[in-house]
Amino acid sequence: MREAKVRTASAVLIWIVLIVSVTAWRKGVYFEGSFDSVVIAKAALQGAALAMALLLKRASPVAHPVAGGPLLAVLAVLAVSMIGALEAGGTTASAVLAVRIVLLAVTMVLMVSAFPREEVLTHLVVAIGIVGAVLAITGVGTIGSGGRLEGTLLPISPNGLIVLCAIPALAAIQRVISGRATVGAVVAACFFTLACVATQSRTALLGLAIACVVLIVSVRTIQRYVAVVLAAAVPALFAVAVYTTFFGSLLNRKGSVSLFTLNSRTIAWQVVLQTPFESLQKWVGAGLSVKTVHVQGQYWNDQVLDSSWISALAQTGLVGTAVLAVLVTVVLVVNIRGGRRNALPVALLVFILIRSFLETGLLDASVTFMVFIALASMFVPRPGGSTEGEQSPGIAAVPRASVVDRSYQQTS
Repeated sequence: MREAKVRTASAVLIWIVLIVSVTAWRKGVYFEGSFDSVVIAKAALQGAALAMALLLKRASPVAHPVAGGPLLAVLAVLAVSMIGALEAGGTTASAVLAVRIVLLAVTMVLMVSAFPREEVLTHLVVAIGIVGAVLAITGVGTIGSGGRLEGTLLPISPNGLIVLCAIPALAAIQRVISGRATVGAVVAACFFTLACVATQSRTALLGLAIACVVLIVSVRTIQRYVAVVLAAAVPALFAVAVYTTFFGSLLNRKGSVSLFTLNSRTIAWQVVLQTPFESLQKWVGAGLSVKTVHVQGQYWNDQVLDSSWISALAQTGLVGTAVLAVLVTVVLVVNIRGGRRNALPVALLVFILIRSFLETGLLDASVTFMVFIALASMFVPRPGGSTEGEQSPGIAAVPRASVVDRSYQQTS
């Protein structure tokens, strides 16, 4: 029992180190190939997480299978981006970013192979919740003057902070509505949901709302107290919409004329979408270092690519984006086919995929990427059609070596 607790604590610690290493430490600064103290420190944290994951995997009594297809797809997309980087001349920065993503994926593979699927997801959600709670609590002063909740301990934007709050919020909500409510789960659901609302991140809030609907419809029998809360929520939301300015303020929040509005973003999107088909960049992109594009006819010169899919087009071209789209579709379908027991994974996917249309992170060293790859790599189809996520006791490991499980087929 004590050994199991130590392994659980170690896993959560590794996830926390990984999350901190991929969280923004500076505002508006993008890696362009130069190595400073922040870059080196984040690399050291990621290296430490990888080393700890290796030690934890080495001591694991069971070797759990990991789906190889999604990881191969990610490697293929990164390879395409490097072809584009070679053509565009930005190889150094793009290569470093690609290596960082590969090391992150390798660390996650080690973690997924060391624990059962349910425990991996629990450890990851707990770690995200710890980091999200610390950043939300320490950043509460940012909403004192009518602003949006954002990080101050780490300068994470409201759109980034909501990811760290929405994921544990969905996990807590799923626990409450499924009849396994505890005081801690109720408190967590309320705290993280309020934190999400305080960020005023409109697209992510829409994704969170739809993900909650997914959780509700997946419940076989709704508990009485859940039904009461849902029934009371309808008139409460109506009253908020009619008698307060909350939704109006959310839609027309302070700073809506900034460079991060949808209108400003679409200007950058048009630049990417209008890349000529006869150019190699249209097909393979220009490398992972492309975070902004030059715009003409505006009072500003550069615009951030605030969309995972437009960023994918700019970084990996049509070829890489097509591979990424197929991967996302397969992962979503496989999780949906798992039925009601996969309600939380499906809800998490719905949230991050809706958010990906107006926010970056799906193909980057980020928490969004971590959650997506974790959900993708935990499903290993058997020849009979079931998945490792349904019934798999894992494979007993021998000292200093993991036994290869040849009864599973690693496919995407």
